[in-house]
Amino acid sequence: MNVFKLAVTIIARHWSYLLIYTLALGCMAILGSGAIEAPQASEFSNDAPKVAVVDRDGSELSAALKDFALKDAVEVHVEDFTFALQDAAAKDLASYVLIIPEGFQEGLVEAAHSGADAPTLETVVSYQGARGALMDQRVKAYVQSLYGFASTDVQASAHDIANNATAACGDETPVELFSVDSEGLSAKYINFAAFSAYALFTSSAIFIAVGLASLRKTEMRRRLVVGPVRSESYGAQVGLACVLASLVIWAVIAAAGLAVFRPLAGGAAPASVAIVVFGQLGVALIGAAFGFLLWQLGASESVANGAGNIVGLACSFFSGAWIPLSIVGEGVRVAAAFTPFYWATNAMIEVSQAPQITSGLALQAAGEVGVTFLWALVIAIIAVAIGRVRLRERGA
Repeated sequence: MNVFKLAVTIIARHWSYLLIYTLALGCMAILGSGAIEAPQASEFSNDAPKVAVVDRDGSELSAALKDFALKDAVEVHVEDFTFALQDAAAKDLASYVLIIPEGFQEGLVEAAHSGADAPTLETVVSYQGARGALMDQRVKAYVQSLYGFASTDVQASAHDIANNATAACGDETPVELFSVDSEGLSAKYINFAAFSAYALFTSSAIFIAVGLASLRKTEMRRRLVVGPVRSESYGAQVGLACVLASLVIWAVIAAAGLAVFRPLAGGAAPASVAIVVFGQLGVALIGAAFGFLLWQLGASESVANGAGNIVGLACSFFSGAWIPLSIVGEGVRVAAAFTPFYWATNAMIEVSQAPQITSGLALQAAGEVGVTFLWALVIAIIAVAIGRVRLRERGA
């Protein structure tokens, strides 16, 4: 009996899991990497805040301060009583409310001549966003300019002080958007490769564990036991079927990444792309080995789904796909080195950050990817050993 063909046929019957996990999680990896984003504007435009100014002084300096605060802003009219002013900020009707007190001009000029503190402005800054806080800093800078020009020339009129302060604070830094054509592996492609580890592992593990469950049925097991296939050949053929299933999943997800991000067309070295692709293959084989292990343990469909997702998420976390390992504690980084995804992800990051791929770097990255394949081999060996033990127990 051709156990390999039988195992492949049985696994393929559960194609719905292939669609759910491979396509859904693969699309999630593409979206999570930032492949699809809103088009950038061709010109820089300032996000105008909503500003309300209550001028209780009515002087020339207060008028200049009001004009400055409303420059490049959307004016909002607010009634001059406490509840209305607080309500404007609480409901985000205004990002910034400025209240210029009565006697502002006289008080500022006298303070500047005597070296005392300038009059205090009443402000209400909205807690929603940072535009109000930024406007508050701009207003304070303008008041400091008024104070400075009033202190340097005691004979200056309010008109001159206002004009000088407006001219001094009117300079703006030019901003221009431009694109940079970069060579090498893009950050989006590396993000996709790191995120895809979860999809590759989970899809392979659950697809195989659930797909092979039929081989544990009593009728099927009896037919295989009385057949001419040795136990070693039986296990090897089932293992090859698991490898084939993982290769299909790997081919779909890896090809999607190459088609969407086109790293070779972007100038990336073939060696660096090969490191990424083979790193993904190693993760897919780990998933196949883990699915084979779950099947040997006799895991049910619900257990296989839960174990595949939990282990996949945990390994993805320790690989640095979700949170960069550079910002976590030393203990977490040490623990990450004992997880399978870490080595493949680390190799991908190393080749993406290198200005050029040297032979030494290529060998180092290939060695780290090789550790991922070793993880798959070790898990598969453990699965085979457990299968033999369970077979002896059933025979006893």
